Amino acid sequence: MNFITYKNTIDKLSRSMENGIMETLRPFCYKHKITYLQYQILAVIFEEGTLNIGELSENMSMDTGNMSAQCKRLEQKGYTLRLRKKYDERVVDVSLTKQGRLVIMELNDILNKSYKSNWEKLSAEEKDNLLNSFKTMNKIFSNK
Repeated sequence: MNFITYKNTIDKLSRSMENGIMETLRPFCYKHKITYLQYQILAVIFEEGTLNIGELSENMSMDTGNMSAQCKRLEQKGYTLRLRKKYDERVVDVSLTKQGRLVIMELNDILNKSYKSNWEKLSAEEKDNLLNSFKTMNKIFSNK
């Protein structure tokens, strides 16, 4: 298999996995009036804790302007809190509100119920191999 075919196969598989997760969460995102992208942002903040817009943008490989707009929408819905740094008002920290934590915990629980049994069927070696494969793909396809 040549590189382009390999890359296109990875792209197709990635889209398929992402679409499966989106379809699982779609009704629940709709219930909370958030997009799948906004769910991902909440998930990153939940895992990492308070991040500034720049850190969040880098973490999700998004433009800071787009991230800022998404965080503003999430704040308007009551899921995040944005706070400017006193030492530099250009730096904006984003954290989850109690309501945001409840939403992300609900959505993460749905994912656990949908996929955990398949995950548990994998051996420790298979889980390690899967993670290492993603790390290797990240090295190949990112500029980091």
